Amino acid sequence: MLAYTLKRLGGILITLLLLSFFTFMLSRVVPGGPWMQGAEIPMSDQQVAAFKEKYGLDEPPWKQYLLWLRNAAKLDFGRTFTEPERTVTELIRDTLPFSALVGGLAATLAITFGVTLGVIAAAHQDTWTDNIATSYAVIIGTIPSFVLGFVMKYFLAAELRWFPAGSWGDPSNWRDVAWHLILPVVAFGLPATGSVARWTRQCVAEAMSSDYVRTAKAKGLRNTAVMTKHVLRNALIPMITSFLPLYPGMMTGSLFIEKVFGLPGLGKYFVYASTNRDYPLVLGITMFWAILIGLTYFLTDVLYGVIDPRVRITERQQ
Repeated sequence: MLAYTLKRLGGILITLLLLSFFTFMLSRVVPGGPWMQGAEIPMSDQQVAAFKEKYGLDEPPWKQYLLWLRNAAKLDFGRTFTEPERTVTELIRDTLPFSALVGGLAATLAITFGVTLGVIAAAHQDTWTDNIATSYAVIIGTIPSFVLGFVMKYFLAAELRWFPAGSWGDPSNWRDVAWHLILPVVAFGLPATGSVARWTRQCVAEAMSSDYVRTAKAKGLRNTAVMTKHVLRNALIPMITSFLPLYPGMMTGSLFIEKVFGLPGLGKYFVYASTNRDYPLVLGITMFWAILIGLTYFLTDVLYGVIDPRVRITERQQ
């Protein structure tokens, strides 16, 4: 198991290194630069030269990359061009908790509700229960989260006044914060339940049609025992691959949800960094997101070996 784990970890580190290299080089070869973005008065040649010298952009790209890589190994991604008083690490540290809380709760809602709905649909295949669950999954999955957010905000906040319309609430009062989080979490997480429910239904339905399930039923095992000990255990492997990456994807923020509900999260910086050619911010956010994705898949691979020992056996044979 240790060799299996180390091999997966090594593959993730190589992937992160290659991603950082290509992202860095692509950001440098694209014509133009941050001195051309959003400026009402264009910089003079002297100002551009001073800007490049200040941030080390006058060095060859390979030298810039090696310097960036050395600092990034210490989690120092430099300073943003537009807010030089803040480092990229400080910006991520200050804004991530808001996005992570909303995204983490939304992902948990999507997985919990979606898996439950998918299991119910698979257990009642070709019945009215299955038809209702499948129809819901298809419909809710086609609704963008920001559209659902606008609708919920209008009816539940503006018209009925059941929930706050936005903002973060009083940070010193967790009840007030929780009350403010209900609408953005539901609006962000509910559309994702559609894909989770459909994939769960497919995985569970395939497992239920397997020979070992028919054998277990022939032995007289109860449906509950068959579902928990045989069906769900074997359906977990493909489900984990699809569901765990929801967390880093949603926890790094949503520009639309944060904009609709006025949340001070990290989502808006994804767009801000790319449109303003803020190289340190682009690289910092990209690598932070990639690290979260990499750790998620690393955890997924480890869970593979825990859930299904055949994965470890095959790895040793290879």
